Amino acid sequence: MERISNTKLKRIYSLIKNDKKKFLSLDALARKMGIYPEVLGQELSYFNPMILMDPSLNMKSLLPDMEAELAADEEKKADKPQVKRVAVSSKEVSQYRSIASFVYAKMTGAGGLVDTSVILSDKDLRILQKLVAAEIAKRKKPKKK
Repeated sequence: MERISNTKLKRIYSLIKNDKKKFLSLDALARKMGIYPEVLGQELSYFNPMILMDPSLNMKSLLPDMEAELAADEEKKADKPQVKRVAVSSKEVSQYRSIASFVYAKMTGAGGLVDTSVILSDKDLRILQKLVAAEIAKRKKPKKK
């Protein structure tokens, strides 16, 4: 019994919750979703292992378990801090011709010596990452004869 994916669980939950009938069978739910009942039954067996053996089982009885699972996922998501991705424009990357020019501009001190104590910001690291990716792509490009 493998856990069902969050997006699929939300879709199944909304289909069951918004259904106006009092009884919703596995076959009817599978028809609404557009998949085979056996496949849907395997996925929902996480909530009730008897789902494949008992066709008279009401899918609406799974709603409390699904709500608890979705609430636990939301709680997990709330605990995890949101990290903003640092965006770097191509204009900022094009300021440097190569990796060496970036290192010279950002990491050298007086006299042109590389300062190993320099701490690069997230934006600088992202620029360096893009420069490295461009260098790798340039080297992979086949040379014309």
